[in-house]
Amino acid sequence: MNRSETFKSRYHESRIQYMATGESPTCSVIYSQAPYWKKYKLIFPFIVDNWQHFYYIDFPPIFENIEETHPSILIGIAMAEIYRLCEICTPETVKVTWYSCLQWESDWWNEDIYWYLQQKFYLEKWDWDKMPRIEFCLNSIENSWFPSVKDTYLLAVSGGKESTFAFEWMQQCNLPMEAFTLHNAGGILGNNWLQKFPVFDYIKTQSHLWEIEAHPQEDPATHFGYKGVRNDPTITNALFIMMIIAVQQGHRFLVLANDKSSNESNTTYQGREVNHQSAKGTAYIERFNNFLEQKGLPFRYVSICEESYSIATVNQLSLWKKTILNSLTSCNEAQWNSGDVRWCCNCPKCAFSYALIEAVTDYSFAKQVVGEDLFSFTKLEEVWRRLFDPSAEKPFECVGEKRETLMALAKCKKQRLKNGEHLGVLAQIPNIEFDESLLKISAPQNIPKEHQDKLNSVLTNQ
Repeated sequence: MNRSETFKSRYHESRIQYMATGESPTCSVIYSQAPYWKKYKLIFPFIVDNWQHFYYIDFPPIFENIEETHPSILIGIAMAEIYRLCEICTPETVKVTWYSCLQWESDWWNEDIYWYLQQKFYLEKWDWDKMPRIEFCLNSIENSWFPSVKDTYLLAVSGGKESTFAFEWMQQCNLPMEAFTLHNAGGILGNNWLQKFPVFDYIKTQSHLWEIEAHPQEDPATHFGYKGVRNDPTITNALFIMMIIAVQQGHRFLVLANDKSSNESNTTYQGREVNHQSAKGTAYIERFNNFLEQKGLPFRYVSICEESYSIATVNQLSLWKKTILNSLTSCNEAQWNSGDVRWCCNCPKCAFSYALIEAVTDYSFAKQVVGEDLFSFTKLEEVWRRLFDPSAEKPFECVGEKRETLMALAKCKKQRLKNGEHLGVLAQIPNIEFDESLLKISAPQNIPKEHQDKLNSVLTNQ
C-alpha cells in the first residue's frame, strides 16, 4: 500500500465523525473472568453481555514462567483490557468477581478508568456520571506480595523517537537494563511486524529485547461495529505486563520514555481536563507509584524523559548517532497498515516528528528519513495549525506541546531561508528566535542518585 491510499487506523481522527451520533455500541455489563496460563500464553476471558471475548498475551519460550503470576499483576492487565472494551462497547457496570481487594483499591480503579475514557466521553459528549462502575469482591485483608528485585531497569521501546533515545541514553552510561516491546497489532501484520521497526535490529545487538505479542481472539470493534476513534490503554497494559518479566529478571524500575509534553491537555470538558496522553504525564506517574507503594509492590514507574521535551531527545540522538534516525517509526497509521510503509506522511504524528527531525538536522536529511518534504503538502496545513495554534484544538495524538512545535517550525523556517530552500507552509510561521532551553535534558528524579549522575554525565552541551 502506498501513501496515496486511504488506510485509516483505529486512531485516525476521521473516525471522530462517527462519535456523538448515538451510533456507538453500549451494553449492560462486562464480566471479567479469572485469567489463566496455557504454556507461554496468558489468557484473559471476558463476557460482554452474552458475547465471549478472549485477550491473549504471547510470551517467548525464553520466559521461564516458573513463578505463579500474582493477582496484583493480573488485575492490572485485566483492567487495561476492560478499559479497551469499555471504549468500544460502553457498559453500565463492570464486574470483576475473581479479584478481591480493599475499598481503597476499588476506589482507585474506579477513578483510574476516567484517565483512559476521558477522551471517549468528551468526543461522545457524554456526562461524566455515565462512567461505568467497576465492582470487585471487597476484602478486609491486603493481598500482599514481596518479590525480590534489584535497582535494574526494564525499558519499554516502541521503535519511535523518545524510546530510541532512552535506550541509547541508558546504553551510553551503562545502566543495568533490558528492553521490552509490546506488539498490539492484533495479528494484522502477522509475523512480519518487526519489519515496521528496523531500530529493533540495532537494539537487539546491544541488549536483550523481550518481544511480547498481545491480541484478541476476535477484534471487539469489528464484532460490535464500533467506528469511533480509539485511545487504547497502552500504558497500564505495558506496565503490568512488564511486571511479569520484572519478577523473573529482578528489575525494580519499569521505564517508559514519556516526554515533558505529555502534560499538555487537549481541551477541558465539564470541569475536567481531557488529555490524550494523560497516563504519560507527571500526575499519573505519581498516582501510579503511590498505588504501587500502597499495594506493597517493589516496582517503580519511571519516565526517563520526564524532564525533557521531545525535540531535545531527537537533538541528542542526532548528536550521538545521527544515522539511527533513519530507523525510527513514529506513525500510528503505518504501524497498523499491512503494507511496507513506515511513515504515512498524512497524520499529526508524522508532521510533528518531521518538524523535529528537520529542526535538529536539515531539510535533506529529514526528507531522507520520512521520504517526503511534509512542508510542501498543502493538505497538512490544518494539521500544522492545530499542532501549534493556541486557539485550535490539539490533535488527539501523541504529539508535542504547541509551543515546542511552533519553535521547531520557526527553526526549520530560519534554516530554509538561510539555505534558499522552498518554504511551503513554513511561509506562514512567524519569525521568532528558537528557545534553546527546549533542548535541555536531565535525568528523572525517582531513580538512585548515582544513576542520575551517570545519565547526566553523558549528555552533550547541557
